[in-house]
Order: sequence, then structure tokens, then C-alpha cells
Amino acid sequence: MGSEQVSSLLARLKKNRALARLGWLRRRRPDAAKTGMAESATGETKESVSEVMEDRIESTGEPTAAALILMLGGASLTFLSQQTEQKIPIGNRAGASAFLALGIVLFLLGVLTARPGGSPRWRSAFLEKLAGWLKVHPWQVIALGLSLPFVLLAHSAAGEGPVMPNPFGAWAAWLAAIALAVIGGWQPGALNLRSRGQMLAVALGLAALAFCLRGIATSGVPIMLTGDEASAGLFGARYLDGSVNNPFIVGWYSFPSLYFLLPASGIALLGRTTEALRIPSALAGALTVGGIYLAGRALFSRRVGLLAAILLLGSHYHIHFSRIGLNNVWDGLFYVLTLGALWHGWERENRNALILAGVGMGLAQYFYPSSRMLVALVFAWLLASALFDRQRFRRLLPSLLLMTLAMTVVILPLGWYYIEHPAEYLAPMNRVSVLGPWLDYSMQITGRPAWRILLHQFWLAMGGFTFLPLESWYRPFVPLMRPLAATLFLLGLVLLLVRLREGRARLLLFWLAVFVLIGGLSESTPASQRYVAAAPVCLLIAAYGLGETASVAERIRPRAAVRISLIVFAVAGASAVSDINFYFNGYTVSTVTEMDQSNTMVAQHLADYLRDKPASTQVVFFGQPRMGYSSIPSTQYLVPDITAIDVTSWGATDHPIPSGENLVFIFLPSNASQIRLVQADYPGGILRTERSGLGKTLYYLYEYPDEQQ
Repeated sequence: MGSEQVSSLLARLKKNRALARLGWLRRRRPDAAKTGMAESATGETKESVSEVMEDRIESTGEPTAAALILMLGGASLTFLSQQTEQKIPIGNRAGASAFLALGIVLFLLGVLTARPGGSPRWRSAFLEKLAGWLKVHPWQVIALGLSLPFVLLAHSAAGEGPVMPNPFGAWAAWLAAIALAVIGGWQPGALNLRSRGQMLAVALGLAALAFCLRGIATSGVPIMLTGDEASAGLFGARYLDGSVNNPFIVGWYSFPSLYFLLPASGIALLGRTTEALRIPSALAGALTVGGIYLAGRALFSRRVGLLAAILLLGSHYHIHFSRIGLNNVWDGLFYVLTLGALWHGWERENRNALILAGVGMGLAQYFYPSSRMLVALVFAWLLASALFDRQRFRRLLPSLLLMTLAMTVVILPLGWYYIEHPAEYLAPMNRVSVLGPWLDYSMQITGRPAWRILLHQFWLAMGGFTFLPLESWYRPFVPLMRPLAATLFLLGLVLLLVRLREGRARLLLFWLAVFVLIGGLSESTPASQRYVAAAPVCLLIAAYGLGETASVAERIRPRAAVRISLIVFAVAGASAVSDINFYFNGYTVSTVTEMDQSNTMVAQHLADYLRDKPASTQVVFFGQPRMGYSSIPSTQYLVPDITAIDVTSWGATDHPIPSGENLVFIFLPSNASQIRLVQADYPGGILRTERSGLGKTLYYLYEYPDEQQ
């Protein structure tokens, strides 16, 4: 046989193998024609032999990947289940035992799959069909399925008490479940952050600048540590002493326990100080400024994103809530990042962005209760968007389901706790709801029907954005937006209303409407602490109004585009500088007068005085009926080693007897008559007067020296 015949025979063999391979691929992929692998009328393939062989390599790798993830997932589930089973009571081991059995089965299934021909045809066909619909690899479908047993195991390992039976198992299983849910739907290259390095650098630069306004001098601005901040710190300290370690239950004030890891981390680094509680909030507020730039850029343009960041950076309202050690400000960050990712994923049909939105929705549930409305907002907007763009919704349906799965996996351990303890879930809402006794009482004293009272409530809630002074936690005697920002907001709002068919307009309007609903259905409207996640959307709308005005002006005067752009940035900068000046030189100074002799100020001064005292010091506090030593938790947080007793009347038969080595008697002005009685029993001490910033008497302090005891 000649060389030409040999070459011809080899060519025919390669061609026959390619055709055979193509037929196998068609049996596995019914939609092969859609991918360009259809045969010609003569039976010849349009795909080259090299492409067929490359696809064969990828296809033969699928069973290996599936086997690997089954084996690793099964082994990990077995180990964590076995560890959990050993650490929980015998009567509660059924769940852990079930996961142990499942882990063993999955491991064996992985071993069998790794063998040649080990994967049954029906199972391969099912996985490939589901993978084809989800547009992922079959091994990713397995990863998605594995996320559910891992997250259920996390709940079993965490339990429902303050101390988890298996802390390592709970954290490892939860994080593994999240990773599996993300990796299972992830499309490599669909969200390339390296190509957006400049954009991210700008966002981080804005965040750094915002942190300077939020994270510096936090011990003195606001001027005192509030009782609620101290209470959050006290619960966070319990993480450090080991009395609490379960992030999947609720903590102080029925807020999710996971949040309190942040003040715990601050205390671990900075001690029991005011800064330890407030710097994490400053970081969240600063990141929100960077996030609003990214969200504004995705929704509208780079200019609108930058204008929104400038307005939020200087916002008096946002600066304040970024400087107090509570969980409110974190909701703003999650709203911005989640809704920004949602829009990017919807508009660009980017699955990875939608999965990140799902993770954001889930994590938000571990912070302030207004985050619960984020889930309702996202799905209400998706439903409305489906009505306007059904084809896009159908195309994105697999990605939206993966987004929902990611959200569910993140929430599930806490959600399971809420199912078992529904009162804890409802507690934050029941405390402030107008639906119930409040509404009944309002109807009685006003004589108005319920619908009129609620309508008025919604009007008050909207007024808090632009013309009604904020109340409750932050009382600056101005609304959320001062005149210049409020004007820009109203311009942007009108423009959005006339473009309601646009998805981005609906998203912002839905976002705004959520906080009108929250404000209207809660007492003390407009209560400032419930608007924190509304501030970003308000200033984003204001930036849109300013940016659109500039765009119209540029179309009219195209040669003046540079000057117009400079003017709009100057307007945004002027609004930011005005708000910064108002907060630090207006509001902060006024609080010195307003809070000069408040109970919180008494507690702050007392804690500052006691901070340098030895642990053997005991405080005898004469403050009733106005306040008790422990009625403001600031002293308990800042000076935890100092013991105290409350005394109403010295000399009474039932008054407590001091037992400390160093005694400090504190008398509020209304209890000054008790001083001479104490001096009679403890003569020779030092009496001093503690004065406020305005020189008024806060309390009298009588120290009984060590050597005279």
C-alpha cells in the first residue's frame, strides 16, 4: 500500500470518527443545531475535526468534575455531620445523622461516577438537560444541589441557643453553602472586574474621602455615647466573653445576632471605647458613597454616579448615621449594592451580577429591619419589569432562579430560627407599628376614619424627604435634604415620573415608595432612623435631576458643554459643603445646648470620670426618680468593672450598705439634700461639683478616701 493510500485511509478514519462523535453530541445536545454543529446535505460536518476533539476533551472532563465535587462535597458533609452529631444531645441527633448518611451516599456516588461508564445514562441525561436550561455545566448543577444540605446542616450545628453546639461546623457549613450556590451558577468572564479597575479605583477613592468625614473624631461627634449604642456594644462584648457565639439567632432588641460581631470586632481591636462601636458604621457609610457612584453609573451615566456620590458624601443626614454605632447605616449599603447589581444584571443580562444581588439580599436580612422590604422591592420590580419586557424576563428566568437560590441559602439559618420563633421576627415591627392600638387611639381622639389617618401618615413620611423636620433619633430641625438638594430631588422625581416605562425609573421610584410605606406605617413619622436606606435613593434622584438638566443645557448650547459640566459639579459640591458645615458647625454645636443636662450627658460625664478609677471602686448613686445608674447603659459599657448601687434615701432602714474599697457618691441636683447625711456617716471625704459644657451643675460627687475606710 502506497503512502498516498495510507494518507487517504487515515483521512477517512478521522472523518468517520468526527461524524460518529458529532452524532453522540447530538444525542446529548438536542439543540446542537443552535450552536452551529448542523450537518450539510451531503452529511459532512461544518465543524472541524480539531473542534470536535476539543469538545470531546471538555465532555470527558464533565464526569471527572461531577465525580470530584460529589466526593469532596460528600466527604465534607460527612465530616461536619459527624462532628455536629458528637456535640449535640442524643435526642436531637436525627438531623445530623440524616446529613451524615447523605454525605456517605454522595461520596460513594462520586466514586462510582469516576469509574468508566459509572454514570447511568438517565442521570447524565437529566443533569445535562437541567444544565442546558440553566446554562451551566452538569457539575455546577450538583454544586447547586449540594448547597441545600450544607445550609440545613448549618442550622443544625448552630442550634437555637446563644451558644452553638458546633461553632466550626455551623460557620463552615453556611459559608460552604453560599460558595456552592454562587459557584454553581457563576459564568466565568461574565463579570470581569479587572477591566473595570479605573471605575473601582474612583469608587474606593470616594469611599476614602467619605470615611474622613465619618470616621475621624468619632468619640466626640456626636457628643455622647447613647444608650442604644452602648447596649449594642454590651451585646457585642458577649461574643468576646463567650456567653454568645450564635449568629443565627436574635440579640439585643430582637435584632439579628450576626450584626453584633461588628461591635465585637471593634471592641477586640480598640477596647470598650466609643470609637470601637462607631468606626464600623463609618466604614459602612463610606462604602455606601462608593457604592452609589457605581449604582448611579450603571443606572444612568458616569456623571450622574459621581454627582450622587458627591451629594451623599456631604449629606448631613448620612454623615450622622455613619457616626453612630448602630446597624441602621448598613441597610443603606446593602440597598445600594444589591439594587445596583440587580439593574446591571437585568440590563446587561449578566448572571453573575444577579447572583451577587441575591447574596446581598440575603446578607441584608442580618442587619436593620428595613432590609426586609428589600426582598419585596426586588421581586415587585421584577414582576413589573416582566410585564414591560417579557422576552428579557424569559431569557433571564434561569438566572433569576439562581439569584433566588443564593438569597435563600444566605438567609435560611436565620429564617429557620424565625419560623421557630415568629414573635422575634415580628418584634421590631410591632414596637413601632401604627396598625393596632396606636391607630385605635388616634381614631378616638381625632374622630377621623382609619384611611384618613393613614393617608396623613404617608404624607408625613413623604414630607420627611424635603420639607418636614426629622424626628426621634436625629433631630436637626430640617428634613433629610436641605433646600438645594431637595430642589434637585424634586426635579429628578418629575423626570422619573414621566419616564415610568423605563426600568431604571421604576426601580428608583419603587425604592422611594418602600420608605414612604415604612414611614407611614410606623409611629413618630418622620422618624429619622427609618430613612437611612432612603438617603442614597433620594440623592441619586437629585443627581439625576441635576445631570438631566445639564444634558438639556448641553443640547441647547453644545459649545458650552465643559462649562455646563463644571457648573453642575459646582452645584453638587456647594450642596455637600453646605451640609457638612451644617452638621459639624450647626447641628453638633446645637446639641451641646440641647443635651446639656440630659440623663445621657450625665452618664457620659460619669463614665469619663470613672474610666481611670480602680476596679475596687463602688458607686453609690442618688438619682431616683429621674434616673438610675444603670438606666443609661453607657456607664456599663465604658466602665464595666465598676459596681454601683442605687439609693433613694440615705438612712432609710432598707437602703443598701456600700461594700467597696473606694466609694464614690453621686448626687443629682434634685437629691442634693442627701449629701449631708452621707457626710455624717463618711466624714472627711472630698465634695466636688461636676458641671456641664454650659457651666450648669450636672451632679455632685463625694469621694471617700481609701485611707479613711
